[in-house]
Amino acid sequence: MKILLRLIVMLLLVIGGSVTYMVSFESDYIYFPDREIKQTSQDVGLDFREINFKTEDGITLHGWYMPHAHASFTLLHLHGNGGNMSNRLHQYQRWHALGLAVFAFDYRGYGDSEGSPSEAGFYTDAKAAWLLLMQKSGLTPAKIIIAGRSLGCAVAAKLAADVNPAGLALEVPFTSIPDMSAANYPWLPLRWFVKTHFDTEAAVRQSKVPLLLISAQSDEIIPEGMAGRIFAAHHGPKLRGALPGGHNDFETVSKYTYFKLWQRWLNSLKIVKPAPVQWVRKHAKTNT
Repeated sequence: MKILLRLIVMLLLVIGGSVTYMVSFESDYIYFPDREIKQTSQDVGLDFREINFKTEDGITLHGWYMPHAHASFTLLHLHGNGGNMSNRLHQYQRWHALGLAVFAFDYRGYGDSEGSPSEAGFYTDAKAAWLLLMQKSGLTPAKIIIAGRSLGCAVAAKLAADVNPAGLALEVPFTSIPDMSAANYPWLPLRWFVKTHFDTEAAVRQSKVPLLLISAQSDEIIPEGMAGRIFAAHHGPKLRGALPGGHNDFETVSKYTYFKLWQRWLNSLKIVKPAPVQWVRKHAKTNT
């Protein structure tokens, strides 16, 4: 009996120590920023304008606006937790081929953006990017699509619930960080202690804008079933596709199907006349 009690105490100490350590260094398990901009949109044949703009808490962020002469919508992209926007150039090419102008930027702590990553900071960054599009480009919410990838889906869904854009596109989303913690470390009670939430499911429930949700059939990072829960939580017009491929290559493995799915969804949205494009001067820098 004494041996059993000792084993239980030791197990509890190990679990408690592991949880304390992981919660103390929580950010190291969530954010994987890269400061180096390896290439620009010009390297894949896209004209762009370099934009530096400030958040309401004084952080300077760095972004690229990639115009399209006949765009009916401008897409605001919120990328995932690793790398920076220079790792997503082929994604911008695909959207441009679909007739979309694209505005991409790096969160605080990523690429050439100032600051350090945080959940609250990411929401603030997304809001600043949205306001920039509204104030400097002459766009209205009905002419902007918000798109998120992986962790960026939570940021995109939260922003969409607040600003009511033309549409919300989520690619390989997860439900929440507590759910991911439980899925990846089922032997630890992390879901009850993590401070970061990024709750995509809850944010989607608050919005009725048209939704496109794309998941990967062989996703090695996001547990099966999470995409279905997010899709079910949305109560507006919606379209879902589960494409062959993994978390980071589904759009390449399923290139044709991916393109057709996006095209189908875009065709279902209310088409508006292109707004006058003000950010068309090539490779110029501006500070806002």
